[in-house]
Amino acid sequence: MKITSLQNPIVKHLVTLRKEKSYRHEHKTVLISGKKVIEELKNLAFKTLIIEEGNTFPYKAEQVFFVTKEILQKITGLASPEPIAAEIALPKEGSLNGKKRVLALDGISDPGNMGTLLRSALALGWEGVFITNNSVDPFNDKSMRAAKGACFHLPIIQGSWEDLCALIEKNKFHAYVADLNGENFKTIKVSSPFILILGNESHGVTKNAFTSVSIPMHPSMESLNVASAGAILMACL
Repeated sequence: MKITSLQNPIVKHLVTLRKEKSYRHEHKTVLISGKKVIEELKNLAFKTLIIEEGNTFPYKAEQVFFVTKEILQKITGLASPEPIAAEIALPKEGSLNGKKRVLALDGISDPGNMGTLLRSALALGWEGVFITNNSVDPFNDKSMRAAKGACFHLPIIQGSWEDLCALIEKNKFHAYVADLNGENFKTIKVSSPFILILGNESHGVTKNAFTSVSIPMHPSMESLNVASAGAILMACL
């Protein structure tokens, strides 16, 4: 089927899906775009495929629409989109019970940092992620572009700081907080199971009643971007 109007209800639905977290959770679906991500997720069920006219792809969906580049630009919010986008079910909330290495993200506000941290966690073999409610949505379109599909492969739980503390207590996690004033991570003997907590880019974590760890740096550097710091700590702890 071909869509030729920017005012088509399907176009409006997909644009809203991309822009609004509440709408994503209401419909329990999310918009993804780009050939590589869609190829990675091809074994999941696509609800809708949006393909730029003149292209063909070997994927199946409940409904397939061919559109102009202008319409694909509006749907994806990109000036130069790849010729395919899809609507796919949001993954169900995972479980972090019994995990040995868990990442917690508290108040992460930048979508690029969120996606990069999720991608690093998956690449470095971490087993799941807890994301506090005051963080950017991991299914934000910019987060997902940075994550490269990682948010579909990791168990993810979202909740309050109190929920995070309850998870730590229930699973007897040893909790470590990334903090500029913490102890050099190289001198700390990490006990398992453990959870690494990364805080907001400007203000740090909501509260810190746990062991603080830091990365030794050259005196001329004050700090690292949270995504860079997180990747270093996840690789080394």
